[in-house]
Amino acid sequence: MVSGYLERFQDFLDSGTPRAKATKVALCILAIASIPVLATIAVSMGNAVQIFGGYKTGKRFSKRQVEDSLRYLKRQKFIEYVCEEGGREIVRITTKGKTKLRAFSIELMKIEQPKKWDGKWRLVMFDIPVRFKKGRIALWHHLKELGFFQFQKSAWIHPYPCEEEIIFIADFHGLGRYVDVLTVESFLEDQKLRKHFKLGG
Repeated sequence: MVSGYLERFQDFLDSGTPRAKATKVALCILAIASIPVLATIAVSMGNAVQIFGGYKTGKRFSKRQVEDSLRYLKRQKFIEYVCEEGGREIVRITTKGKTKLRAFSIELMKIEQPKKWDGKWRLVMFDIPVRFKKGRIALWHHLKELGFFQFQKSAWIHPYPCEEEIIFIADFHGLGRYVDVLTVESFLEDQKLRKHFKLGG
């Protein structure tokens, strides 16, 4: 799922501070490439800098930026240094780091608009228990950010395929069992929806 958002990560890396960019791309690379990055004093930083330099950011990260970012990630417990057999150290992303990476993926998530609409609607419906209030509020926020139209209190509509994105978000917040995505051919208020999403017809 993460690999499907590389282009969105690329867009994100073109904005913000160098440290923010370096920190986020470090998490991406660690997760996507499943590094072990060699972390011996003599090799680790040069190896990491090489990886950053090969990533198409439009601007190379300096050795210091990479070092600072890796130190920051370790301090935040997003990565850890593990000693392997033979005495060498590797950098490994932690459970906390993977969770943070998934959160970044959601922040950068967009629903792709195909060249031609298939004429179907995606209806996201949920019945979330009160004890998951925080997760429900987060889900509402994500649906708004992704451009969904609120059809009813717990029913949101979008014209383009979005099943994977919604499942990813719901699972992240522990709401997977309470959220469903239906593909619907038509609605009585079809014209209102078409106008809202500028689909014409």
